[in-house]
Amino acid sequence: MTLGAATGILATVPFGAPLIFGLASLFLFSQSHTEAAIALLAFGSAVVFVADHFLRPILIGGAARLPFLWVLLGIFGGLETFGLLGLFLGPTILATLLALWREWARPDTA
Repeated sequence: MTLGAATGILATVPFGAPLIFGLASLFLFSQSHTEAAIALLAFGSAVVFVADHFLRPILIGGAARLPFLWVLLGIFGGLETFGLLGLFLGPTILATLLALWREWARPDTA
């Protein structure tokens, strides 16, 4: 349970989740649970690959074209300001403000 919570929290940081399940795999390997260590490493790598390459661009960076650092700052700022709801509100408000900024900063072509 504790490693799952740590993985979930550190999943917002690049290389955070692989660090946790990599260390857990090393621990299992040191305890002579080789099959479990390999299975954990393979399953964790597959989940992170799918999340990073397919889900994150669809859910976060698609239409807003937000760089990862801005999304991360939106998540942390939203969590600090709005609590758990800020996990979703932070990036949404940031994407809205960035879209308004781009619209207002664009020169008129009329």
